Amino acid sequence: MNFDFKNKFNGVVSVIGASDINKDIKDKTIEIGRLIAKNNYVIVCGGLSGVMEAVCKGAKEEGGFTVGIIPSAEKSIANKYIDLVIPCPFSQARNIVVVLTGDVCLAISGKAGTLSEISFAWIYLKPIVALTDVEGWSSKIANQKLDDRRADMIYGVKSPQEAIEKINELFKKDKLKGDLSFTNNF
Repeated sequence: MNFDFKNKFNGVVSVIGASDINKDIKDKTIEIGRLIAKNNYVIVCGGLSGVMEAVCKGAKEEGGFTVGIIPSAEKSIANKYIDLVIPCPFSQARNIVVVLTGDVCLAISGKAGTLSEISFAWIYLKPIVALTDVEGWSSKIANQKLDDRRADMIYGVKSPQEAIEKINELFKKDKLKGDLSFTNNF
């Protein structure tokens, strides 16, 4: 079997968000998953319900590839749209693994766990895109800086289309070459 991961995909998007979402957030997140897959990015997420399941559902509808980093040793708890389950049985500590696996981080809604992931993405210099037209931390924290350690900010977007446009723009910048590498500067 010949599977050239680096040449098949343009990069990895870490998608973070609430595990319990309403229909509006679910519909937007499914559409974002479709767009991420259509643009040939891999999705990595926490692998469970809510935003994680909805984004993976959308990706699978377009033939995308999904990775779930789950907070358990039991692989069977992952949602049914995950292609590759990575057990990380350290509860919320897995949040840092989810963030570091991606080249860019997309926040959709979210509660305290999502806020921790946003903070880790900020600390590890991952570009952060935040959907603003939903409830949760992604709306509250968009279009601002967490502190002065970096020059950019959390990029607020209002729609799935704006989200993918911003992700594509970030991958075109020098920092993100789409080579599936990590940013190790912190």
